[in-house]
Amino acid sequence: MSTNRTARRALLALTALSLAFATAGCETMDKMNPFQEKEKILPGPRAPVFPEGVPGVDYNAAPPQPANSAKYETAAPVEAAPATPPKP
Repeated sequence: MSTNRTARRALLALTALSLAFATAGCETMDKMNPFQEKEKILPGPRAPVFPEGVPGVDYNAAPPQPANSAKYETAAPVEAAPATPPKP
């Protein structure tokens, strides 16, 4: 009897999981949301805010490095002093 119950639970979980994945990938689910408010488009003409680009931004220059970037530079390896043989 326990194997029958386990099989039934597994089948129920598989069915619920497959339905969840099917509805998650469905594009028409957006239309089924009763709480979604319709987006109203504002009247008036559309014009670009900065037609020549954002003022003060040079698009041909490399981006500046952050202030803490020098912290991660590796230092030159320090050579160890030659070991002196121990005195007997």
